[in-house]
Amino acid sequence: MSVGSVVRRVLCGLAALFLLAFAWWALSGGLRDLRQATTIGQQAETVVRLACSLLSVAVAVTRFRWGAASRPLRIAWVAALAGSVGLSGLVWGPPMLHVALLFVAVALLVAWAVLRALGPAAPGRRGRIAA
Repeated sequence: MSVGSVVRRVLCGLAALFLLAFAWWALSGGLRDLRQATTIGQQAETVVRLACSLLSVAVAVTRFRWGAASRPLRIAWVAALAGSVGLSGLVWGPPMLHVALLFVAVALLVAWAVLRALGPAAPGRRGRIAA
């Protein structure tokens, strides 16, 4: 096994762990904020964050199993992540469009890095890690 192969596998594992930790953080925060949400925008952002949490787990799981479902789940996760952080800059506190756009840009950069570390979403891959 080459050094590059080991590095790719370690990065994939770290990305999967990041997704699971992020899912827990987003779920616990979303459940807490659901009780505190007073406006329609805050409620919508919280629901999108909860969906992002569930999609984070799904993206991590489909990396190792059910590869055909991986691509649509990754797209949905990126959309939910960008939507959640974008809305949070607009609905929690004073609405600041420039901050919301910065949040979205950083979220897209993080999503790109995580998906790059996970590796390609190969349709039909079943139960194995691509090297």
